[in-house]
Amino acid sequence: MKGLILIGGRSSRMGSDKGLLEYHGKPQREYLLELAKKYCSEVYYSCRVEQVFSQNTIIDEYQLGPMGGILSAFEKDSQTAWLVMACDMPFLNQKSFELLINHRNPNKIATAFFNPATNAPDPLFTIYEPQAYPLLIAYAQTGAQSPKNFLQNNSITTIHLPDSTFLTNANTPEEFKQVKNHLTKE
Repeated sequence: MKGLILIGGRSSRMGSDKGLLEYHGKPQREYLLELAKKYCSEVYYSCRVEQVFSQNTIIDEYQLGPMGGILSAFEKDSQTAWLVMACDMPFLNQKSFELLINHRNPNKIATAFFNPATNAPDPLFTIYEPQAYPLLIAYAQTGAQSPKNFLQNNSITTIHLPDSTFLTNANTPEEFKQVKNHLTKE
């Protein structure tokens, strides 16, 4: 299994690069890289060409948001599973990675947590299996771009937990401050 950190967003609501925000004493993209390296054979950043800063980068050629990053990863290696994570999820930690990996079902196209906030599987902290790739291509060819809808309409393993705080996204300066305050209280 390989890891993919989605950092290609434009961060327009945040006003600054979300991958560079520090929640854990280092830029979030570095924090996630260190976490993912514990569980993945290789870890890559997914970004636009103008964002490249590391040789461990997969350039998103599709520009379809997260869907483009996932498709680009499978183009690099369609024979492996991809653990996909968004850089704007500051509560991801070792426990959340272990829960996802321990519940992984390689016989389904993906393993994802159910997110009560969206009443759907969360596509941005998910393991996508190799058999998802042709389905993702067909889905994108219809003009669809939502990985959440993709997961909802396919056979996946969904993990339900009483506490899904780790799926929280921080997309605005106010949310960033709230998360920082919460993390400093822990």
